[in-house]
Amino acid sequence: MPSNENTKTQIKSSQRVAQHGEVFTNPREVNAMLDLVRDESFRIDSRFLEPACGDGNFLIEILRRKLSLLRDIRSHTEWEFQSLIAVGSCYGIELNVAS
Repeated sequence: MPSNENTKTQIKSSQRVAQHGEVFTNPREVNAMLDLVRDESFRIDSRFLEPACGDGNFLIEILRRKLSLLRDIRSHTEWEFQSLIAVGSCYGIELNVAS
């Protein structure tokens, strides 16, 4: 494997890649992939399931995009309601809990 800056941040060890297929996704790649489903990633009630969430890179960016839609809401109650929908529509599973 080439050893460059992206590889260092995306791979903890060659052993973990071989055993678990573990590779971390950089923010640049997360945004590029989410831009492929841009309309859905900016919809408050659109559901997302991340089946191998790791550190939550995708879920964090999805939630950031959804919450950006709530900036102009003046009612505190409405903001709370909409933010609960945004958070409640993001799901993540991580089976590899080894450190």
